[in-house]
Order: sequence, then structure tokens, then C-alpha cells
Amino acid sequence: MKQEEFDALVAKFEEANGAKITEQIKEALKDMPDFDAVKELLEKDYAEASAIAELKEILEAQGEDIAKITHKGEQKAQTLADEFKEKKDQIKGIASGRAGEVEIKALVTRASVANSPAGYVLPDIGQLGVKERSLYNVLPKIQISNGNHTGTVRYRDWDEATIARAAASVAEGAAFPESTAAFAWYSKDLKKIGDTLPVTEEFFEDEEQAASELDMFLSVNVETEIDNQLVNATGAGNDIDGLLNHAPAYTAVASGIAAANLKDLVIKMRNAITRTRGSKYRPDMVVVASSTMEDLVLAKDANNNYIFDENTGTLGGLAVVVDENMPDNQIVVGDRRYARIYEKGGVVLSRGMVNGQFTEDEMTIKARKRLLFLIREVDKTGFLKVTDVDAALTLLAT
Repeated sequence: MKQEEFDALVAKFEEANGAKITEQIKEALKDMPDFDAVKELLEKDYAEASAIAELKEILEAQGEDIAKITHKGEQKAQTLADEFKEKKDQIKGIASGRAGEVEIKALVTRASVANSPAGYVLPDIGQLGVKERSLYNVLPKIQISNGNHTGTVRYRDWDEATIARAAASVAEGAAFPESTAAFAWYSKDLKKIGDTLPVTEEFFEDEEQAASELDMFLSVNVETEIDNQLVNATGAGNDIDGLLNHAPAYTAVASGIAAANLKDLVIKMRNAITRTRGSKYRPDMVVVASSTMEDLVLAKDANNNYIFDENTGTLGGLAVVVDENMPDNQIVVGDRRYARIYEKGGVVLSRGMVNGQFTEDEMTIKARKRLLFLIREVDKTGFLKVTDVDAALTLLAT
């Protein structure tokens, strides 16, 4: 056909179908035998010519960016124009009214795009989980500022072991009894807990998002160790003095309590503290691991009703401080007002170079905190511990 006839036909097709024909497809169409064959093919109803319908979808949805197609289950590098030319005889047959089917475009899926870097990158980094800071959060804290205190806390208490209270009734003319009172000085040093992490300069330069998490990582490491020592440390060496080491032991006695449970034990311990020193102490917490609490929380009465009311969060009138650093089968009852944390504020983070790090393009991140956990000698009677809950419950039930 003449060029102007072909151009008019193309323009008519594009206007009627809202799709642009690429130069490659125009060239393919020029190989058709005559004007009528091209006209009939292009203007044929789309519902009857599925091959042209697929061509229209390609033009509308993917434009001229289709470089390769999947052909009959094979990965084959072939342009759309090449495919069109290859099947021109079949297309001519369909245009002439013969039955047939032409696959112009196989389904292109995301999986067919190999090694694609595309994707939605989440803006944050997933975080690690650690034990909750239970005991640390409920204890009173006293900030120690910089000064001339040499990092030592000094205090004076009654020397309770040597005190004798001798007050008594006195007969006329008789000598009054004589009491004994004594004081003692004590001192404890602040302890230091820290952690370090060597990091290359390239890591800071090329992984800014991950590098920003390292300070928090070290800070959490230090806090986690503090929480462990608050409960379990013995004060030996550079460790702080923990709660279990401070608290005196409670000795359970046979009490004939039917089906004795943790609530019974806690009440017995609370009463043992206040029975002789109720003017001073008001025990308000029981420190326990969740594994020890489970026996009570899951216990039911004869009607399958839970015995423990979790909504109040109390046990025998005491707040339940669930601290997973507490060993299983152990508990501490006490008056939290007298268990204090003396500390330098916050975890201090710093960076520096050690040994040959300067020449190796490395740096060390350091986190440190100084603190002291203190229950004064005269206040230790406000706490009691049980190191074998099961054995104590057996005695209470005897």
C-alpha cells in the first residue's frame, strides 16, 4: 500500500483503540500482502481476535519497555516485533477468516525478573529482646554528683548486735537498770559495670543506620548486667551487693495450713518482719520469678476458679515484682524504701582508640555505669528471703 494509506490506517487504529503502535510493529505490519489484509486485521473485533487483544494490553500496560518475552515455557530473548514477524502467516490466516490462535505475549511474572534489586526497604532495624528491668525500676534511686567523695558511700548505723534494752520497773530506793547502746561506721564503694565493642571506620562510613544502633546495644548490655547483679551479686571483687545477699533468711515452721501456697508463705514472711518491728517497716513488695509465680497463678479451687487475682497485682497485700533474674523457687519479701540504688546518672558512652586501632582504621565504643546497691545494716531486718519455696510450703502445711 502507499505510505499515506498506511499512515492513515495506523492513525485510525490508534484513535479507535487508544493505543500507540511502535515503529517496530509498524515495520512488521508493512510485510502484510495488501491494504485490505492489514485493515481487516487491525479493525477486527477484539473479542474475536485474542492475539490483537493481547497486543493492546502490552501497548497499554507495558508500552515500549518489553524487551524479552516468555515463549511456550522457554526463556527466549526476542523482541515483540520479531515475534510479530515470525507469526505473520498465522495472523494473515486469522484475518482471512480461518480458525486459529496466535500467542503474541506469554504471561510475564515477577519471578521472571531475575536478580532484581527492587523492593520496599523498611526504615528501621529489628530489635533484640532482653529481660524486663523490674527490680531496678521499683527501687528508690539517689544520684551522686561529681565531687570529693572518693567514690565511697559512708554511713553510721546502730550496732544492733550489741544493743541491750534494759528498761524495767524500779522499786523505791533501788538502782535503775542499765541499757547498752552502740554505733558503728560502715562504707561501701561505687562499683563499675561496663562493656566495649571494636568497630571499623568503614562500618561507620558505609552502614550509618546499623552503626547508630551500636551505642544502644552496649547501653542495654550494661543495664542487663546491672539487673542481674541487683538480684544475684555477692559483693565479691568488683560486683555490687545484690538483694539475695543482703536479705536474711526466713525459716518456715510447721503451721498446719491446708494446701499451703505462695500467698500463705508471703503473709508469714511479712508478719515475721512486722511482728517485732512494725513501727518501722511496712513490707510492700515480693520479688519473684514468673516460673515460681506460675504455681499460684494457675492454681484453682474446687470449683475451678483461679485463686490468684491478677487484676490487683498484689499477693498478701504486697506488690508482686516479677523479676526474671530471681532464681526459680526463691522469693524475697521486704520494704522497698530501705533498698536504695546510689548511682552516677545514666550510662556513659564514649569512643576511643586502643593499641594499634589508629593505624588499622578501627575504634572502640565503650559503655559504663557506676552504682551501689545498699541496704544499710540496720535496715536489713526489713527483708526476708526463702531459697527453697517448695520446702517452706511443705513445712507450713505440716
